[in-house]
Amino acid sequence: GRGMSGFSPQGLGNLAWSYAKQAQLGADVNGSKVGSTGRLAVYETSCLDIGESLIQRLFAGIAEGAMSAGLHRYKPQDLSNTCWAFATLGLLHTEFFDQVSNEVRERLSSSTNLNSNFKAQEMANLVWSFATLNHPSGGMLYSFTPYAVQMCKGKGKRTYDESSISKFFKRQEVANMAWSCAVLEEYPKELMPLIYTALFGKNQSGNPDELKRLYDDDGIQKQTVMTMFYVQMALDMEAPDLSLTLPDNFPQGWKCDSNGSPTQRRSNSHKVDTSMLQLTTSRLQQDISDLFMDIGFDHVLEHVISTDELERDYGVSLSSENQEFLSLDIANLEQKIGIEVDGPGHFVNVINGEKEVNYEGGALKTSRGAMGWEFTANSQQQVNGPTALKHRLMEHLGWSVGHIPYFEW
Repeated sequence: GRGMSGFSPQGLGNLAWSYAKQAQLGADVNGSKVGSTGRLAVYETSCLDIGESLIQRLFAGIAEGAMSAGLHRYKPQDLSNTCWAFATLGLLHTEFFDQVSNEVRERLSSSTNLNSNFKAQEMANLVWSFATLNHPSGGMLYSFTPYAVQMCKGKGKRTYDESSISKFFKRQEVANMAWSCAVLEEYPKELMPLIYTALFGKNQSGNPDELKRLYDDDGIQKQTVMTMFYVQMALDMEAPDLSLTLPDNFPQGWKCDSNGSPTQRRSNSHKVDTSMLQLTTSRLQQDISDLFMDIGFDHVLEHVISTDELERDYGVSLSSENQEFLSLDIANLEQKIGIEVDGPGHFVNVINGEKEVNYEGGALKTSRGAMGWEFTANSQQQVNGPTALKHRLMEHLGWSVGHIPYFEW
C-alpha cells in the first residue's frame, strides 16, 4: 500500500479525528454496554473497535507520517484535529507533540503572526490536547497570548470586554484554555484576565443572563463549574499575584441545572445537590484497603473535601454554596496521607514508534453483561493531565499522596 506518506495533511488529520470521534460517539451511545464512563469509556471503545495494539500502531504511523511530510504543510485545523484525536484516545507521541509546539510557536512569532489564522476552537483544542496528555507545551500558551488578546479586542478597539471576546471564543473553549493553563502550570499575565473576563465579565462582576445572551448558551455546565474550582485553587496557590477570583455568588446563578436550564435563583427548598463527584469503590481499591487494614494503616475510603472545608481549614474561598469536588481513594486523616488507586483512565500510552513494536495489546472482557477492555502494561505509560493537576493541588493542601497504578498490583 501507499502507507501514511500518501496522505495529505488534511487526510491524516481527518483519519485521526475520525477514529477518535467514532470512539467518543460510541462511548456515548453504548455507555451502558461498555460498563465504564468518561475518558475510560472512550479508551475502551477504541480498543473494542479495532484492538489496542492496532490503534496504537495506527496513531504512531500517523505521527511519523506527519513529521516526515513536514508540519509546515499543516493548516491550523489539521494540527488541531490531529492533536485532539491523540489526546481523546490517550495516546502520546512525544516527538510529534514537540514538533507541533515548535511549529505553532514559530508561526506565532513571525512578523505576520496576527494573520496566522488560528481559530478559537483550534487554539483551545491544541492547548487542551497538551494538557490532557500532560505533555509540556514549550511555552505555547505564552505564544498564543498576544494573538488571542488581539483577536478578542476586535477591529479598531484598544481593549476587550465580554462582548468582543464572545465574537471570537465560545464559553467552553475559554474554560478549556483555563483548565489547560492550570494543568501545564502556565499562567500568562495577559491571558488569564482575558479568560476570567470571558467567563464572568469585567472584574468578575458580569451579569449571568447577559453572558448567556452573548454566548447563546444556557449557562456554565456542571463540569465547567468543577473545572473552575480546580483552576481557582491553582491560581490561589501558584499565581496569587494575578489577583483573580471567582464571582462572589459562584456557582449560584451561573450554572445550568440537570435539564440544561440555568439555575438563576436559590430555591426555597434546602435540597441542594452539593456533590460534583461520582464516586465508586473498585474491587482493586477495596482489596488494597483490606491489605492496609491488615498491616495497621488506619484510613477511610473515598475521603471527600468540600469547598466549605477548603475555606475553613485552608483559607481557600471558592463557592457561595458548599460543594464536594475533591476526593482521595484512601486517606489517613490524622497524618494527611492519601493513596490513589489509579486505573487505566488515569494514564496515557506513550507510542514512540519502533521502541514499542513488541506491544501485544489487551483483550475483551465482560462483567455483569457489560463489555470492557482488559488493558495490559506492555507499553510506556504516564499519568494524564487531570491526575497530575489533582496530585499537585492536594500537595499544596499539605497532603502526601502516593499512587498505586493498576499495572503494578
